[in-house]
Amino acid sequence: MKVILVLLLVLGAAVCSIASPSRSWDDRSWDSWREQARYARESAREARNEARRAALEAREEARREVRRATDDARRMAREARRDAFENRMEMRREELRFLHEMREQRREVEREVRDAFRFR
Repeated sequence: MKVILVLLLVLGAAVCSIASPSRSWDDRSWDSWREQARYARESAREARNEARRAALEAREEARREVRRATDDARRMAREARRDAFENRMEMRREELRFLHEMREQRREVEREVRDAFRFR
């Protein structure tokens, strides 16, 4: 019984030594694994930070684009109002010119009528 127990103990120690990440405590593979894990964490952190920066830049670009579109729409509305105002002013000038011409014609007709009755 003791022999079987000693054999199981030796077999267990053999399996543990084969399955361990390093064959001896002096081996540097465990340290290199920790360094690789640290490097992987740093790479993941940098990738997350880069993704955040890209998302912020995309958001800022979208805001700038919206602001640009809003400014363009305001400018176009302002130009449309100015054009409408200029058109109204031009129509008013034409109306005043027409009324002035009509008054002149009426005065001329009145003069002609007066002159016609005066010479009779």
